[in-house]
Amino acid sequence: MRLSAALLAAAATGYLYWLLAGKSAGDWLQAWGTREPNAGRKLLKYAAYVVLAYLGYQLSGYLYYGGKLLWVSSGPDPDPGTPPFHVRFERETTASQKVAMIDFPDPASCLKEAETDDLSTDRLKEMDWDRIENEDEAEVCMFRLLGSYENLSYATDWFEAQGFDVPPNFSSARPYIESDGTQRVTGGYSIRKNGPKFPTKGVIRRAFRSIPHGMSVDATWSKDGKQLLWVKTGFSTL
Repeated sequence: MRLSAALLAAAATGYLYWLLAGKSAGDWLQAWGTREPNAGRKLLKYAAYVVLAYLGYQLSGYLYYGGKLLWVSSGPDPDPGTPPFHVRFERETTASQKVAMIDFPDPASCLKEAETDDLSTDRLKEMDWDRIENEDEAEVCMFRLLGSYENLSYATDWFEAQGFDVPPNFSSARPYIESDGTQRVTGGYSIRKNGPKFPTKGVIRRAFRSIPHGMSVDATWSKDGKQLLWVKTGFSTL
């Protein structure tokens, strides 16, 4: 599905670029060769068409994603995948999360490409953040990978492998005990220091993601620490 979106977006961008920028490019080259007085104006016009083509590329991606949102909203709930993804309250499951569940159905779909299908302890740390476009995708993939471990004792190492800081009182060794007895491990990430964790591409989208100065991830396990219950991201703007 993602490959189809990329191909459609690339085709639309190429056509828009040819339609709008082709003639201006020829005019600009001719003006540059003859040093016409209005060469600068034509150069600006050419640059504006390039920007428009880029925006068209972005728009095609948003339209495709919007179509998927409408599709999951009108259809049955998708398969929860492996391990089964769920949120704290069933009513909180959004259309965006349902799309993420379909796009990332299992741990392997969240990992960087490799020649092995092995899902060892270390392999599960190789989350492919380049594929993450929004926080719902991040939560689904973090759930898939963290939930593949046998208990929460691996959580601290996993978070640190992703570049997160884990406070001592919210670590695998000393998880925070909620009032209902569930156990929470928390990882923190400095956007101000390191830039946004996702998306990794797109100047405009990364600029918006850079507005918060920090990101946190809460992973909550069952009372015995053997089953991951849910993963929740949060952002700090103050």
